[in-house]
Amino acid sequence: MKRVVFAGDRLFRKFPDREYFADRLREIGAECEFAEGADDTELRRSAADAAAMVVIDRRIDRELLQGMKRPELIMTLSVGYDCVDVAAATELGIPVSNCPTYCIDEVATHALTLLHAVGRKLHLVLPETKQGNWYVNYAKPINAFGGRTVGIIGLGRIGRAFARKLAATGVRIAAYDPYVDDDVFEMVGAVRVLDLEDLLPQCDYVSIHAPLTGETVHMINARTLALMKPEAFLINTARGAIIDEADLLAALQAERIAGAALDVLENEPPAADHPLLHEPRVLVTPHMAWYTEESHLKNQQLGMQELTRVLSGRRPQYIVNPQILQR
Repeated sequence: MKRVVFAGDRLFRKFPDREYFADRLREIGAECEFAEGADDTELRRSAADAAAMVVIDRRIDRELLQGMKRPELIMTLSVGYDCVDVAAATELGIPVSNCPTYCIDEVATHALTLLHAVGRKLHLVLPETKQGNWYVNYAKPINAFGGRTVGIIGLGRIGRAFARKLAATGVRIAAYDPYVDDDVFEMVGAVRVLDLEDLLPQCDYVSIHAPLTGETVHMINARTLALMKPEAFLINTARGAIIDEADLLAALQAERIAGAALDVLENEPPAADHPLLHEPRVLVTPHMAWYTEESHLKNQQLGMQELTRVLSGRRPQYIVNPQILQR
C-alpha cells in the first residue's frame, strides 16, 4: 500500500481536521502518515518508504530526497514551494508540485485592501476612534489615490489578478517581471519596466507578488528602499524573506518611506516583540491573505486531486520541474 507523509507545523494549523486527506487516499488504496512535530531525523525515517510527501513550510532538502526509495511526488499544499530543494528533486527525477490556483482572488483582494488601508492609515485611525478621538490631525498627511502610480513586482497569476482589480481605481500601473512576455503586461494594462531600479522611484505604492527564489531573497533591502519615494508605501503578500526586515525598519524609522503593509514575515509566527509589529508606520496581518472559507476547501480539494492523480499513474497538473518528464 502506498503511503503519503504529511508534514509541517503550518499544515497542521491550517488543516486540523485531517479526515478529508485520509478519506481521499483510502479511495485509491493509499494510506497517510501525519508527521506532526517530527524532527529532521524522524521525518527522514518516515519519508524513506513514502510514495509522496505533502508539506507546507517544511524544509525538504537533498538529504531527505536522496533517502526516499520510491518517490512519486513532493507536493506543497501552498502556492509557494521555496521550502523544497527543487534542484535536488529535479536531479533525482522526483516531480515537485504546488497548489497555485486556490487563492488567487483572495490574495489579490487582500493586497488591494492592505494598499488602501495603509494609504488611508486605518491602522492608526481605528484604535484612536475607539478611544473617542474624532479628528484626524494625528494621521496627516493622507493623499488622494486617483492618478497615483502603483508598481507590481511579479506578474504571475496573483500579480495579474491584482492588476486587473487596480484597473478600475484610476491609477497608473507599472510592473516588473523579467520572466513574463510583453503581451501579459498589455493584457493587464501595465507599463513594462525592465529593471527594478527603474520601477521603484516612480511608484507611490509597491506591491510584491513574486515567488521566493535565490534571486528574490532580500530583493527589497537598504539599496532598493533608498530608491523609493519618501511618500511611498510597500505592500507584501508574497513571502516575508523577499524583504530585508532590518533594512525596512531602518527605512521606516528614518522616514525614507511612508509605511508598509505586510501579510508575511520572514519567520512566522513572529516573536511578540518583533519590532515591525510595534512600528506605527506598519500594518501587519497574520499571513491570512489566502484565506476564505471557499479557498480553504479549494486548497484541500485541488491538493488531493493532484496527489491522487499522480499516485494513480497520471502526470501532475501543476508540476514545477516539468523537465523531468522529458527524460
